[in-house]
Amino acid sequence: MFKFIKKMLDNEIIRYTIAGGTVTLTNAATYFILLFAGVHYTIANITGLVLSKTVGYFLNKFWVYRTKTGSLKKTLLELGRFILARGFTGLVDFFGLIVMVDIFSADEKISKIIMMLIVIVLNYVLGKKAVFIKEDN
Repeated sequence: MFKFIKKMLDNEIIRYTIAGGTVTLTNAATYFILLFAGVHYTIANITGLVLSKTVGYFLNKFWVYRTKTGSLKKTLLELGRFILARGFTGLVDFFGLIVMVDIFSADEKISKIIMMLIVIVLNYVLGKKAVFIKEDN
């Protein structure tokens, strides 16, 4: 059984799915708890995004993509790419939610779930192709 689990966790897609679930849960839990507490949905969304993006960086760098940058400069460049990519998807999430809720009068909760699904796919593609780039040995 342990060999099966180890083999599954050697798969990058499986690791991303688990990490992405953790990040998504962090985002959703923060958003819904703050929404329930009476915080305006835009503030709840920003708070959830910042917290989940921070968790996402560490999970993706050290567990999903397992990149080794080798120097402070390369680490900072990778972090910069992460911030840009996640900043972009954060804007997609933030403004997409506003469009869905304020323009199309969609439910806040359903809209957040839809935006999270879109962002999960965008984050994987950007993480794999533009952020966590493994150097050839």
